[in-house]
Order: sequence, then C-alpha cells, then structure tokens
Amino acid sequence: MKRIFFHIFFLFCTTLCWGQVSILSVTDEDKHKTKEDFYHTFEYFIKPAGGGQQNKCQATRIGRRWFATAAHCVAQTCQNGCTIQMDLLERPVSALASVTHTPKKPAVFVHPEYSSKVFVKNDFALIRLDLDRTSLAYYRHATKKQPYNRALTAQQFAAYLERNRKVKSQFAHIKSPELPPLVLFDNFNAIIDRKISVISIFGGVRKIEPDPYVVHYVKALGFAYTKNFGIRKGMSGSGVMTNTGELIGIVSGNMTSAHWEKKKGGEKVPAVEELFMFPVFNADVAAFMEQTMGSDYYKLTWKDAYPSFVYKSRRNYAPVIESVNYINKQKSK
Repeated sequence: MKRIFFHIFFLFCTTLCWGQVSILSVTDEDKHKTKEDFYHTFEYFIKPAGGGQQNKCQATRIGRRWFATAAHCVAQTCQNGCTIQMDLLERPVSALASVTHTPKKPAVFVHPEYSSKVFVKNDFALIRLDLDRTSLAYYRHATKKQPYNRALTAQQFAAYLERNRKVKSQFAHIKSPELPPLVLFDNFNAIIDRKISVISIFGGVRKIEPDPYVVHYVKALGFAYTKNFGIRKGMSGSGVMTNTGELIGIVSGNMTSAHWEKKKGGEKVPAVEELFMFPVFNADVAAFMEQTMGSDYYKLTWKDAYPSFVYKSRRNYAPVIESVNYINKQKSK
C-alpha cells in the first residue's frame, strides 16, 4: 500500500473532528463481521513478465469472473505483461488460481484516468479471472518440521478436504461466494452512516480490521478518508465493507498529516495523525467498470449511497483538499 508522509501545519481540528460513526436502524446490522463474511476477498501475487520484483496485494470478487483491486498494485508491474496468482485458502494449505495478462490478451484493466502522480483518486483496477474455468495449483505451507512449501496433487488436495470438513465448506463458499452489493456514491460531500471494516491477509492468515472512526467522502477529491485503523502495506485492493455487507470502496493509501490542534485552554499544539484514504464507487469508477466488464456489469447488484448509507455533509473540507493538492504537486515534480 502506498504511504505518503506529509508535514504541513494548519488549523485542521475544526474541520476534522473525529467521532463514532452513527448507525441507522437497519436489519442485519452485524451481518458482515466474521472472517467467513470475507470469503470474497483474497491476497494475490503479481509476477512481472521477464522477471523482476514480485508484489503482493489483495482483491475483492465482485462478479463471477471479476475482481476489484487497487490500480497502483498492477499498473506498472503489469505494463508489459504479468502473471497473477490468487490464493483462495488460508494456512496450512493454499489453492492458487493463476491468470496471465499480456497487452494482446489483457486480464488486468486499469482505470484510464489513474496516475501514479495523483494521490488515491481513480486508484482502481479490475482483474478478469474465472475461478470456474481456471485450473488450481495446491501446496502445503512450510512448518518447523517441514521448512519448505510442499506441492500437492489434485488428489492429495481432495483427500485433505475430506479430512477437514470445515476447510471443505470454506472452499465451497469461496468457489461460489455470496458476492457483495456495491454502493454507488452521489456527487456531493457525505459522511458514511455505517461501520466499516476490511480484512488483512498475510501468508494466508486472515484478520478483520474494524474502523471505529467517522468516514468522509469528499466529491472534489473523488475518494473517502478516515483515521487509519490498522491499514498497512500489502492490504491494497482489499474491499472496504459495511457492517451490513455492502462494498463501498477499495483500500488505496495512507497520509500522515501534521497540524495545529487547539487544547481546552486555547493553546495550539502540534499534532500528528495518520489518515486512511480509499476510492469509492462513484460515477467515474462505475463508467469504467461498465465499459470494461461489458454484459457482466449488468449482473452486479448496486445500491444508492443516499439516503440509506450516507448523509450529506456541510463540513469545510478545504484543509484536507489543500493537503492532497500539495502532495500531488510534490509527486509531479
């Protein structure tokens, strides 16, 4: 995940006063809170054609053969071709689904307005990978007794599933998941009226990261932000989920901001906080998806953000907009 360290002092606390996210009275309020609810999200590894450094990110399945991820994970690495290996299971056994991307036969599609010189906005990409038609490779992770990964045949993997019925059930849900509805954001500033969470996956180990802070969407920026609640490098592309099971965005990057904070006595003191920022499904992202996915796009389930998931915000977002614009200027030099 991208990390931007930014130090500029200005009056910030009056416009970014954090609090608990308010929750609407809705049914299935805690529908999305366990690791099993995130069986649509996986870690994957990107190997550039011709060799080079392998990257690790995450992706969220949104359609039968489509995954959403962060553009910065794949834009440069896959520019001349790459192979993506998506790990569908947790330790101790992996099931890898692979797809090869080439300029002539693309499997990776980056938002056309994405730029590495622009912070977070349009940091969105799609991976076309049909799990129903792709052959899988299996291996058992290394242990203290066995200090290396061991390849498994399809027969050995099937036997493993028969001995481990919980994993067998998990694998069945992964191959035929309950795909999350997508929330389409309107063209106005908003505060998200749900709890959100993401899942981190490292080495096949899954952990849910819940967000206790308020989340803002700023139309001028084209993305949402909140205080960082445990997002770190390697989680880019993970789905940002509501507690009621909807997908609202994709993990992108962090920004460390230094600002003046006023204490009760009126004294101003410097304070540093780290913000987590992520692109949401707005009109620009949805248009890219429609053009890329073709008829598959119309099989997605969409929900309008307003009024069910957000309420309009009248806060002054000029300071955070100024911060991001400053970063973009520095990145363009």
